[in-house]
Amino acid sequence: RIKGELIVKFFEKHKKRKILGIIILLILLVIFWIYGSIIATLREGTVAVVEKEEIDEETLLSENVPIIKEEQKEDYVFNVLLIGTDSRDPDAEMGRSDTMMLVSFNQLENKATIVSFMRDSLVEIPGYGLTKLGHSYAYGGAGLTINTLNQTYDLDIQNYITINFENLKNVIDKIGGIEVPITAEEAAYYQQRGYTNIHEGVNVLNGEEALVHARNRTLDSDFGRTRRQRSVMNGIYRKVMSNKDPADLLALVNFCLTQVKTNMDVNTIYDMATKVLALDDLTVQQTSVPAVGTYTGETYNGMSVLQVDIDANKAVLEEFLY
Repeated sequence: RIKGELIVKFFEKHKKRKILGIIILLILLVIFWIYGSIIATLREGTVAVVEKEEIDEETLLSENVPIIKEEQKEDYVFNVLLIGTDSRDPDAEMGRSDTMMLVSFNQLENKATIVSFMRDSLVEIPGYGLTKLGHSYAYGGAGLTINTLNQTYDLDIQNYITINFENLKNVIDKIGGIEVPITAEEAAYYQQRGYTNIHEGVNVLNGEEALVHARNRTLDSDFGRTRRQRSVMNGIYRKVMSNKDPADLLALVNFCLTQVKTNMDVNTIYDMATKVLALDDLTVQQTSVPAVGTYTGETYNGMSVLQVDIDANKAVLEEFLY
């Protein structure tokens, strides 16, 4: 009888373990399913990279033009195009891009570069002819914008991130605000609009305040606005650099992926982020294209445009990125 009781207890013990194992397995499956669903949702409708021969005239004129595959110029330089849209525009998702910013990481020279491309630059958009660079996103999405930049400036961009300005606000609040330098003129402008805590000098801006700063195009030209946008991006970088904990970084990457659309996977983003954060001597530089002295203001087909010296700006990009 004792032997029989031991056998029963043995099976009850292992039955509980089996049930516990099944429960754990189910929990893991649910987690993987949710995570996989999030990634699938993020990548749904993203732009593919294809060979040039695969794009015909119909595809070229579609609303979501594929990215033409380009050979990487240098394997130590990683380029990502950040495309920002403004949620106040009801046609923001398919409208003109408000921001086109190349974020580049040169692993050989330990330098990061932020380049703003001016929307009013007169360029040749494949399939549409000469017009403003800012029109490329409305015509064919991120793919046509990337193809236009690669063709115009001899670049090798293959990756992109699109983000709505409202979601950028969420990211900034998630990391607890960012430090941004504010001029006396900017401070007076914001204070007149109710942001009384903003002052001349370095400010810690929350998401809403940083968004107001990035959108500001009233005080000066579009060049001033893009400078402010780069300053906000630099503030985000510095804040993230202040906490190099891998677990916190992974959590931040996962959160950011819920706020953007990208054709990159989480492993690529996390790997690149950890490489950048591992550096103590990273140089961060920024510029805009066209560069100062390489363009003139013109009128073309009734539009105010920037007539760009393409070769001069190719040289500027070559110097900054490589």
